[in-house]
Amino acid sequence: MFYSSPLRVARRAAGLLTFFLLCGAPLLSSCGSDSKDDQTVAPDPTIKLASSADLGSFLTDKDGNTLYYFTRDVEGKNVCTGGYAPVWPIFYEPDIQVSGDLQASDFTTHTTPSGQPQTVYKGWPLYYYAPLVNGQNAREATGQTTGNGVGNVWYVVNPTYSLMVATKSVLNKTTNQSETKNFLIDSKGRTLYTFQKDARNPTTLPTNCVDNCATIWPPFYTASRTLHTALKGSDFTTITRTTNNTGPYGDGTVTNQQLAYKGKPLYYYAGDNQTRGQVEGHGLLSEGDVWFVATP
Repeated sequence: MFYSSPLRVARRAAGLLTFFLLCGAPLLSSCGSDSKDDQTVAPDPTIKLASSADLGSFLTDKDGNTLYYFTRDVEGKNVCTGGYAPVWPIFYEPDIQVSGDLQASDFTTHTTPSGQPQTVYKGWPLYYYAPLVNGQNAREATGQTTGNGVGNVWYVVNPTYSLMVATKSVLNKTTNQSETKNFLIDSKGRTLYTFQKDARNPTTLPTNCVDNCATIWPPFYTASRTLHTALKGSDFTTITRTTNNTGPYGDGTVTNQQLAYKGKPLYYYAGDNQTRGQVEGHGLLSEGDVWFVATP
């Protein structure tokens, strides 16, 4: 029988511990390093959000240069051509990486009339501002927003706007005359209207368009009221409207809310087919009076 003395056992245990410290620890360290290398690093955003007290949040490029939209582009096409194009250079970013609450799926690319690619946000082509300085067009400095409100048709792009302003030549269906107008649209570019009868008889009902009329002219309401910088919050109020329902599922009334602008309830027009930039209801004689695009 072989017998190991306590001293020999202690020496053997000490040797094993030394081996582990010299050889095992580096292996563990190496494994930890490999884990860090496998982590995915998010790419830097190529489109960002900036903010100011007056404008709220608005889009910028990766370097913080402000991006703008043109109210005349309401149909989703770039109509800034000719002599205005150098003042408003197009923005194009082939690799969309977003930050904050932005969604990459809201950005697309279209081709301008001159054949150049341009980045589009929720249907609005995007631009920089490059005013004339000493005889040359020079883009405004990083962080500036001097293009906002130029000509009452150029504005920063706030992703949270629930109401915006568009500009377009509209045909009055009553007079058959066309006129360029600024008018209210929702966040998807759909035109909002007012009913002349609501202005003529404001005390008869909260709205003079009820029941079947509301099928043709659906009421507009949004609980979120982030307004375009050309609009005032004090001009908007909420009315309560009652709709009478009859049919196989029973009779009764339904109460809904509707947004009013300067005292006039706002509506969509079913004939616009929920298509951005359509103004088929302007000047239309319907339901006993005339309808107009809602002008600020």
